[in-house]
Amino acid sequence: MNIGIIGAGSVGAGIGHGLIRAGHHAAISSRDPQHAKHGAWKQAAGGQGDVVSFNEAARFGELIVMALPWSCAADVLDNIDHSYMKNKTVIDVSNAVEFSSGPRLLYDNTSAGEIMQQMLPESRVVKTLNTVSDKRMVRPAYREGVPVMFMSGNERHAKNQAAFLLNDLGWKDVVDLGDIRQSRLQESIMLACVISEIRLQSPGAAFALLRD
Repeated sequence: MNIGIIGAGSVGAGIGHGLIRAGHHAAISSRDPQHAKHGAWKQAAGGQGDVVSFNEAARFGELIVMALPWSCAADVLDNIDHSYMKNKTVIDVSNAVEFSSGPRLLYDNTSAGEIMQQMLPESRVVKTLNTVSDKRMVRPAYREGVPVMFMSGNERHAKNQAAFLLNDLGWKDVVDLGDIRQSRLQESIMLACVISEIRLQSPGAAFALLRD
């Protein structure tokens, strides 16, 4: 599958490499795709990856991954031709969280996932991969057990696509929480995970779902 990734930071680059290793073609994107800092990623990707503009990534992808900090997501989306994203699954990994005065959610009655679905009404937004650090998004391995990855979204086909990619990235325990409103819960879970990491001085944590 051709995957367009909006973002070329540690999140976008890491997910891009993970998808390429799983056999997909990935295009990560930047405001300055020709910048020398992207050279190592492009070389490692070989013929299966490229660094392009935001619009080119949106046009290229059969599926889109929004891999941007929430603080700049709206600005970037304003500069993308939304026709390139029409009827496509858009995976949102962002969190509407503020850290300057201690970790807290930005919104009481909505979430980044819901707002992104409103900004992209003709796309199928799926919230996932937001509850772990970028270093744990691909092939997560924990000595204490198997981590769970949650997802939410309004369209069944889109969530099936997201689950397929999550499996390719090494996530074997995937739980569908329901429609996109449940991204509020996912962003709260992320916050609980961050605070737990701080309290326990154990970075890189994830949650597991234990069953009888």
